Amino acid sequence: MAAKKATVALVDLDRAQESLKAAQLCLREGLVNSAASRAYYAMFQAAQVALAVEGFPRQEWSHPGLQAAFATELIHRRKMYPAVLRDYLASGLRVRLAADYEPEGVSRKTAQRLVRRGASFVAAVEEKGHHGPTSE
Repeated sequence: MAAKKATVALVDLDRAQESLKAAQLCLREGLVNSAASRAYYAMFQAAQVALAVEGFPRQEWSHPGLQAAFATELIHRRKMYPAVLRDYLASGLRVRLAADYEPEGVSRKTAQRLVRRGASFVAAVEEKGHHGPTSE
């Protein structure tokens, strides 16, 4: 069962990596709003994987629900991830909303920052994901 969960998580992590790559490509092409949006979704998808691997799988997460579960369970209780990742998710959502819905969108600098944060977030989950669920 644990092997199946790990396999599913790695497949899902592929989606987060794809979103991150799309963010990087968009940034390179000057599509800053799309880059910011995809970078946030890379973090959102990676956080879903991290939660699933640790025994909190869901078919569907709200953005606030996922942020709360990731912060509470994986940062505060289990201390698996640094607290800065909580902030990356929260600020990433605000940036994504501006990129997707605000008339002025986001600046290139803001998109670049979010893409870097997305890469750090996905890398952190990828590193933990290779070890499978914790055995506490």
